[in-house]
Amino acid sequence: MEDVRTTDGGGGASQALAARIVMVVAAVVMLAAFFLPWGSAGEDFRQAAAQMPDVWFAEEAGITAADAVDLSLLEYARAYLAIGQMGSGNAFAILVPIIGSAAVLSALALLLAALGKPIGSAVFGVLTLAVSRLIVWDFTDRGVLPNATHEWGVAPTVYIVAAVALVAAAVWMVVVRRRAKTKA
Repeated sequence: MEDVRTTDGGGGASQALAARIVMVVAAVVMLAAFFLPWGSAGEDFRQAAAQMPDVWFAEEAGITAADAVDLSLLEYARAYLAIGQMGSGNAFAILVPIIGSAAVLSALALLLAALGKPIGSAVFGVLTLAVSRLIVWDFTDRGVLPNATHEWGVAPTVYIVAAVALVAAAVWMVVVRRRAKTKA
């Protein structure tokens, strides 16, 4: 790996460092999106949950009404895992690893971004985005979201923005490195 401090007298080094920082931040945001609201309750559900916060929303998954106001992908995965363990079909056995792969792919993108590997980081960022869009399609197709109580949360949008930023920063880093090699 080329040491970014040795490129073209400082200007390229600072640009490579900035690109790397943007890649890391975008990958962190992408990983954080796994824990941000994927589904967000409407006002009626929020009011009802505030009045009865300890009522079970999904008892088998340990999710109360208060917990269900904003549901992250982690909470959806927990709920689907619990439903699948109750013997409610094989579809949940497929869906849980797909949801989990969003976190794993994001973590790999973060690792590669931190190591200064723009192409690998961008590939895993795009794969994470593809998985998030697959989950959006699945939830829409099955009527999970939007529904009578919940709309889309912020996480699906965060995945798009973070993936675009990650890929843009990766391209930026590759361009800076190539310019430095050309000058050398």
